[in-house]
Amino acid sequence: MIFWATWCPPCRSETPQLVSLAEAPPDALRVVVFSHDTDTKAVETFLEGPPPAALHLRLDEGHQVARAFGVDTLPQSFLVVDGRLVARFAGPREWDSRGMRRLLEKLIREHPPQASAPSR
Repeated sequence: MIFWATWCPPCRSETPQLVSLAEAPPDALRVVVFSHDTDTKAVETFLEGPPPAALHLRLDEGHQVARAFGVDTLPQSFLVVDGRLVARFAGPREWDSRGMRRLLEKLIREHPPQASAPSR
């Protein structure tokens, strides 16, 4: 999940790669963007249309989700695997670079979903 805003210069610069990653993610990765913007109109204006479905964009009204994760700067990203926090990235990233994709794949592989207990 990524905490982001249209008015944040580093967020704006990483957006093309973020969209690229979201539209062709590594296996088991789903990108969810929590926007600090107050309405979708600002996001649509910035993106020149509706947000791509692959971003799973959510408005974080009142920054409640950001506060729950201790977000104090934007952009800030979290890799959560099977409900467990695996990695936290502060600042912009080259999301669709070969190195970042390899890192994400490695982190996902190293933290596979936990098997559920057998039912009795």
